[in-house]
Amino acid sequence: MDTKLITYSFNIARRCLFYFTSQHWSRERLEAYQDARLRSLIMHAAGHVPYYRALFREAGIDPAAFRGREDMHRIPLLDKDTLRTRKDEFVADNAAMYGMNWDSTSGSTGTPLHFIIDNETKANKLAAVIRSYQWGGYFPWKKTFSIQSYRFKTPGTLYKNFRFVNLWRFDAKLLKRDTALNMVNMMNTIRPDMIIGYPFTILMISRFAQENGIPLNPVGSIVTAGETLSENRRRGLEEAYRCEVFDFYSHHEDVVLVSECREHTKHVHEDFSYCEVVDGSGGAAADGTGELVGTGLYNYAMPLIRYRTGDTVVFEPGKRCRCGREFRAVKEIVGRQNDYLETPDGRFLGNVLEHSVDNARGVVLSQCVQDAVDHIYINIIADETFSEDSKKEFEKGLRVRLGNEIRIDFKVVSELERTKSGKTPFILSKIGHNFV
Repeated sequence: MDTKLITYSFNIARRCLFYFTSQHWSRERLEAYQDARLRSLIMHAAGHVPYYRALFREAGIDPAAFRGREDMHRIPLLDKDTLRTRKDEFVADNAAMYGMNWDSTSGSTGTPLHFIIDNETKANKLAAVIRSYQWGGYFPWKKTFSIQSYRFKTPGTLYKNFRFVNLWRFDAKLLKRDTALNMVNMMNTIRPDMIIGYPFTILMISRFAQENGIPLNPVGSIVTAGETLSENRRRGLEEAYRCEVFDFYSHHEDVVLVSECREHTKHVHEDFSYCEVVDGSGGAAADGTGELVGTGLYNYAMPLIRYRTGDTVVFEPGKRCRCGREFRAVKEIVGRQNDYLETPDGRFLGNVLEHSVDNARGVVLSQCVQDAVDHIYINIIADETFSEDSKKEFEKGLRVRLGNEIRIDFKVVSELERTKSGKTPFILSKIGHNFV
């Protein structure tokens, strides 16, 4: 048997035990844990990470005297562009001992990022996710449909069944009328206890069912992830599937995780990361409303400290949830509010397009705009490293998701297009497929 797999499985089990225990800690114990983890992380970053070694020296920060949460404000914020252009400086000189798993994302901003998630962080993330899903009713071996972006070995494969854990994975990139009805028939036959995935895709499936007069059997619960869950989408899901809906929020960079408990309070998982909210000037937001900033507590291969997520949050200071957990409460997260695209072959695509830009060198920001069913254009804010090869890599990523029937043009611009509300989404529809 693979010894690496055994070790990884043991680590996940170990961290699951931790997270199912730590969720009941007192506020004092939780904060003491954060302080200890932050002190250790800062000492490590100062000794082994080039970027932070220089940053701490310039900021006059003595790692040996660092107190934890109380001193975090002294460390300058980290933005996506700094990580994008200087990523090698964030890699610890002893990263190999922690495991170097390269990952990438372009997120809701269309900014390509590459980073390392070490083995300990991977185990912690999975364990924390399992706990989040458990809050929404999940238990191992419950019949679960996961409707997200997957890449199966055989192109065009709609789903894969992991029988050992009763999990069906569906590729959201293949959503269109006939595949949606296929999923509806499977749902009504298998009767899943739970659905996890993009709220847009899950909602579209129910709409296709309704249009074809096919009633949906009730589902135990739904956990939404990967894009903003608006109140309209929540109500639509609750009505269509006759169940409770629980929202889940995280990032590929693993610096923050927020999810709903059984009381439908959104909690920051403060045993996974340390989170702050800053105002427009980068200082602490006095009213609890501002940009969410996160520090992962476990990634020693490539620490991201005080990382700006770009998402706006509204905290609820002092709120005590009836679930009894001492994690801080979040009233609202304003994150990925993208429109959706329609392809000539009848597919509907939302946030599954985000990874298209991952390998496009020199792209600072980007935006996909659809002005006809058979045409999109890409607005790009670029730096001096952008080239024809960058454009080819971008188109290659798009073609994997959009296919070859749609026409794609690229425009280098000085600013992205805005919606009527002033937002600059990664996906902007001019043919009526707006975010709701």
